[in-house]
Amino acid sequence: MTETYPFWLDKEMLKGVRRFNIDAYLVALEGWRRGLSLTFHEHNTPRTDLKLIGFDPIGKLFSLSSEYKSHFFYRTRGDKISNEAVDIGTDKELAKKYLKKAGVPIPEGFSFTSETPVEEVTESLFENQGPFVLKPTFGSLGKGVTTNIQTEEFFKESLEYIKATFDYTDFIAEQHIEGEDIRVYVVGDEIAAATKRTSANVTGDGTSSIEELISFKNESRKSNPHTVTRLIKIDDRMKNYLKKQNLQLSDVPDKDEIVYLKGESNISAGGDSVDVTDTIRSEVREVAIEAVKAIPGLNHAGVDMIVNEKDAVVIEINSTGSTALHTFPLYGESQNVAEKIIDYYFPETKDIDKSNVLYFDYPSILSQLRSNSIKRIEVTDAPVGEIYAKRYIISGKVQKVGYRIWSENNAIREGLHGYARNLKNGDVVVVVAGLDKYRVDNFKHLCYEGPRRAKVKNVREYVWTNRIKIGFEIK
Repeated sequence: MTETYPFWLDKEMLKGVRRFNIDAYLVALEGWRRGLSLTFHEHNTPRTDLKLIGFDPIGKLFSLSSEYKSHFFYRTRGDKISNEAVDIGTDKELAKKYLKKAGVPIPEGFSFTSETPVEEVTESLFENQGPFVLKPTFGSLGKGVTTNIQTEEFFKESLEYIKATFDYTDFIAEQHIEGEDIRVYVVGDEIAAATKRTSANVTGDGTSSIEELISFKNESRKSNPHTVTRLIKIDDRMKNYLKKQNLQLSDVPDKDEIVYLKGESNISAGGDSVDVTDTIRSEVREVAIEAVKAIPGLNHAGVDMIVNEKDAVVIEINSTGSTALHTFPLYGESQNVAEKIIDYYFPETKDIDKSNVLYFDYPSILSQLRSNSIKRIEVTDAPVGEIYAKRYIISGKVQKVGYRIWSENNAIREGLHGYARNLKNGDVVVVVAGLDKYRVDNFKHLCYEGPRRAKVKNVREYVWTNRIKIGFEIK
């Protein structure tokens, strides 16, 4: 699998950040690193009419501002996307009408409700040549989607499952197009990323059962920020899917044998993600861009497509498409979609000398917003330019004398960022960073002074190349 973190991110920065909060954080971080002022807002702020979707909007609404302009964002979606575009994208049937009108290839199908007699739906559907796909009109994350339906019995079984499991009342039945499931993220007239999604699967090692292989694979998924909350789950649907292949969880696949566990390829259902940004053909790129243009008021979005040797067909439009999917693929190169989004909203910042070592404490911001005691949080502006950083280890009588607090006060006074921490051997380590090389280097002399009760014997100096959290922290 791919190295989990690309060079501009690391594990410490994303500690405690999960699911759609990752998308918001990646976009906010990219803008903030470019020197844009960053403010997080309570979800019901009157400062914007940006439409919020999803059950937990806290921490996902923020604004980025330069000297000349400001833009609001919700997760990955900025205010250049109209609320009308969001409504169209949410309604899959309505989106298909716009796509079809613009000449964008889509699968043929029809919509129906839970009140439509099942026999009537089945008769209409199977007048055509299958296989087919069944999905909710207003669903998301692949919930309730069943693909490759070839018999009336399986269609009825799938429909009953969706009705019993999810609170959906509106559905779409359409052609099943054979091919690769690809999410293409479009920004303006450019392709920012493309990720292929495959159904949940395991690869045999010749000795482990399918159930054991699932456990092994889930351990790998736990190390990826995007899939840690999207593990492969064993349920009746999986068991039935295996049964149709004459398999069960206790079976031991041959070495290198691939066993597919589910029909749907959504990552939320345990599917794999593979970066294909550099390999998709020009036709696919053109169709994806035209699909976004087909929706009024849509400037950037995720486009779900089925691609085969002949066709590139659009399945859905996601106005708030994930950046994390492309940033943390299980296989292949990481793509910085957040960078492309900020380029689109603030093109004047493209060439700014940003530092990838800086980050801000997003979990702390989330905690404060969830407390409902604060309406907005302004993040300290990021220093823009080359960051100098040093790590000083101070020896002597430096613990239980207020040395860390003294370090914090002096670092703040000098305009430096970093932290102070006690070591088990009685020393204190202080990391300081900033744009002013002299102030960073001179902090060594300050360390020799220390607070009044300290007795410093020695200060060792090292270059610091790791990440720096904005502000100063006592650990």
